[in-house]
Amino acid sequence: MRVIPQPELILLPSLAAHEDENGSLFLTQKYLDGVAEFEKLWPGKVTSLITVDKTPNSEMDLVEVDLNVSPPALERRPTAAEDLVRRLQNVTAVLAHLAPQEAETAELCHQMQVPIVFTSEYTPKTEAQIVDATTTNPVLRVRRKLWIRQAEKTRVHILRNYAAGLQCSGTPTYDHYKALVPDAHLFFDNRVRNAHVISEDDLAAKAKRVKEGNPLRLVFGGRLVAMKGVQDLPKVARALRELNIPFTLDIVGSGPLQESLQNEVSAMGDPSIRLRPAMDFRTGWVPFLREEADLFICCHPQGDPSSTYPEVMSCGTPIVGYDNEAWAGVLRKSGAGWSVPLQDSDALAKKVAELHVARDEVAQMAVLSRDFALEHCFERTEVQRVRHLMQIALPEMQTVSKS
Repeated sequence: MRVIPQPELILLPSLAAHEDENGSLFLTQKYLDGVAEFEKLWPGKVTSLITVDKTPNSEMDLVEVDLNVSPPALERRPTAAEDLVRRLQNVTAVLAHLAPQEAETAELCHQMQVPIVFTSEYTPKTEAQIVDATTTNPVLRVRRKLWIRQAEKTRVHILRNYAAGLQCSGTPTYDHYKALVPDAHLFFDNRVRNAHVISEDDLAAKAKRVKEGNPLRLVFGGRLVAMKGVQDLPKVARALRELNIPFTLDIVGSGPLQESLQNEVSAMGDPSIRLRPAMDFRTGWVPFLREEADLFICCHPQGDPSSTYPEVMSCGTPIVGYDNEAWAGVLRKSGAGWSVPLQDSDALAKKVAELHVARDEVAQMAVLSRDFALEHCFERTEVQRVRHLMQIALPEMQTVSKS
């Protein structure tokens, strides 16, 4: 039996650190916030072994990090297997992303009797939907779907043979993989802390405005990319105009489709449809959702278990969305919101038109949305995740905080 005096949790994130031309490294603030919370709760050291990538990405909350400054404890991930073995020799547990590339890591941990727990986000169905949404070349689309099939075989092999547990972001992978592992944990990714969830007074004020019959304030926020379905937002707006429904639509974010979306909105000549730049999450986006949004329009054509769902709901803003498997799971658990068939922008517009004359229903769903978000706020979610890890790796310990 291995005796480890200082319990160390190793994180192997899927997101690489971006290295710019000056050699500076950047990670998302969202990841760093999650690590900081783990450090508060885990009874020992938490270290991230990160890979480095020079390819720019579209993440909106990148911040510069220094590998020589701790916390958080960040190290470059060893590339050679023997170096990784040495680094993991005396750790308590490893938390890694469920990916085919981690098969060797999983086997190494199994051989060293280091419990390895995986996190998962995408089912093969969602991965195929993302390919359909982002790949126009039919040959490339077929190749990528063949890769998904092979990758799934490897993931199943990893879970059946090496995983000590699995943490599932959203219901799709939980339902898909839970029978393959000794201990599966379901969570809903969420950056909103308990204190920042909409207050009772603000929720009441929001309900009062909705019930007064003002034009519904529709909002979308996120990366302006095809997999988020932003290309369908103008279609929804046009359908609402054809139905003579008064509304405003704010589209918040940035990304590769920003210019084409701006051109399409400008051509429509409708001042009620506005493109806004990406906002700081805490000081801009969350207050905007609390104060300026009645409904969130979610055209995601795939089941990405986005933190968007609980984060928007925490602001008392119900969601009208396409029936992808991630939103279907949130809707099933929360009872808050509405869904329409995938990629049916007309159906989405018709649902908004129905809600235009069902204001009490909108107000009721705002309360249910807030309640779900409170149950899955940032702190509670992280406590439950660390408790799950400790039950697997440190079952003799009964607390999840450093006293």
